[in-house]
Parts: sequence; structure tokens; C-alpha cells
Amino acid sequence: MSIASLTEDEFLHQNRISQQQWQASQISWSTLKAIGLRHEQRTEALNVTAESYARIIQQCSHVHSVRWRVKKPQHLMEKIVRKTQPNSATFKAKYLGINQYNYDAIVTDLIGVRALHLFKDDGLAIHDYLMSKWQYEEPPVYYVRNGDDEVSAELPADITVKIHPAGYRSLHYVFGSELQHRRIFTEVQVRTIFEEAWTEIDHKIRYPNFSTDAEICSFLLIFNRLVGSADEMGSFVKQLAIEAEQRQQALIVSKNRTETSVLDVEDLFQQLEEKAEKQHNSQLVIDQLRQQVMQLQADKKALQQSMNLNMLSSSTMVTQRSYKASELLDK
Repeated sequence: MSIASLTEDEFLHQNRISQQQWQASQISWSTLKAIGLRHEQRTEALNVTAESYARIIQQCSHVHSVRWRVKKPQHLMEKIVRKTQPNSATFKAKYLGINQYNYDAIVTDLIGVRALHLFKDDGLAIHDYLMSKWQYEEPPVYYVRNGDDEVSAELPADITVKIHPAGYRSLHYVFGSELQHRRIFTEVQVRTIFEEAWTEIDHKIRYPNFSTDAEICSFLLIFNRLVGSADEMGSFVKQLAIEAEQRQQALIVSKNRTETSVLDVEDLFQQLEEKAEKQHNSQLVIDQLRQQVMQLQADKKALQQSMNLNMLSSSTMVTQRSYKASELLDK
């Protein structure tokens, strides 16, 4: 239904706003409807901005998927009614004086983008990615459930940790952009896929139909705890997979080292065999040389003996010739 044809009674009925709540709100129907009309006219342009944010966020490798939406006009109007009731838990003073000209400077979630991831620790990597793309308008808030383990120690200093009354777990950011010739705020929520499932179910079941039903709230709380456990199990399985991969790599390295060592030992044996063979061949040459030297020494000794004999024989012959010569002289 177009806001132009929406009546006050139809709006209150469709959004389950009681007369008491309506009377407590500090806004008139004419102003509220003017805001709705203005927002309805700008929805298409806001969709372009939302799609731009979604495309950029989807490029982050740690993001599993991205969802986005532009707040519907009646949802915006219903939110303004809740925020302008002074004595309610949802009251915010900045909403007083809101109108069709300034509502987009007051409401920071006209565009909502959800970056979903598989493992809890992916959230910090996504935080770094978002900080590299935009400057936040408000410090990021990490909403946790009351009773969750301490998480602030592992978060950057600029992230504030708050306990969400409904048990929501997610990182919330508000970024500003001027893609539509005026500054537009975009709320980015970063949460796990498990947490997104619980949030969607909780929003459809409890809000706003059964927000005070004790039994439903109790079951949703149990569901919330199961979701938290599922996220913890996901992180644990991821760590197991990392350790298993490290063990496998260590085994491969050890196997490669063993194979290398075996090859080295075999190479050493081959070198030793080659050296032994060379040493054996060298010994043969030495033995041959020694035999040749001994042979040479024997030949030398034999030659010396032969020379000595020859000299003795020559001396004898000279003596004999001398005797013969003396005999001839005597005659």
C-alpha cells in the first residue's frame, strides 16, 4: 500500500501500535506520514547505494555472503513511533523534532547491509577490510549475549562491547556516503551464518508479536545458546583442520628428509666403494712398482757381481800373460 493512501488507523493496526503507545509518542500523524512519503520517493535511489555497499563488501575474501535492504516506509514510521515515547525502553532523545527534512540525518539504518561469515574469527578480518574502505560515523559496537565469554581482549581498541538485551551477537557499523548528493547513512552488520539464522527466526517470531511471551522467550534463549555453541564448534573444527594440515605437512617434510637421508647414505656408500676400489687399484700399482724396484735392485746386484767377476777374470788373465811374457824373456 502506498503511503499516500495510508490512513492513521490503518497504520496503527498494521503495525500493532496501541492507542496508548500512539498517544505517548511525541510525533503527529501528519509529520509521520510526510516522512513516510519522502522515504518512499527515495527508496529507488537508496537501493542503488545499498547495492554499491554490497558489491564492495562481497569482494572481501572472508565474507561468505551479503544481504541488504532499504528500510520500508511503514517500518521506518513504526520505528519513529517507538523512539519518540519518552517513558519507554526504546526512547531516544535525538528523535524528538524529527521531520521529512532531517529524518535521514537521524535514522542511521535506512540502508542495512549484512556481511555473513562462516567462522567467528573471520569477523576481525572483515573489520580490517571495512576500515580500509570507509570511515565510520560512530564507533563500531560488538553486541554479545549476557554470559558470553570475554571477547574484548581480542578486539581492536575502537570497538565497544555491549550486551544486547535480546542476545544478538554481531558487529555494528555506521558509515556515511554522499552517492545521492546528500549524506546517507548505512548500517553494516557483521555476523556468522548461524547467528543470522537465529536473528531472522527471533525477529519473525518474537518481534513484535510475542515479545513478552515468557515461554517463547525461553525457547529462543535456548536456541540462542545453541547457536553460540555451533559457532564455537565451527571455530574448533577449523582449528582441528589447520592442525591436521600442519601434521600432514610435517609428515611430508619428515618423509622427504628420510628419503633424502637414504639417498645421501647410498651416495656415501657408493663414494666409499669407489674410494676402496681406487685404493685397491693404487695398491696394485704400488705392488707392481715395488716388484719392479726389487727387480731393478736384483739386476743391479747381478750386474755388480758380473762386473766383479769380469774384473777378477781380467786380472787373472793379466797375471797369466805376465807369466808367459817373463818366460819368453828368460829364453
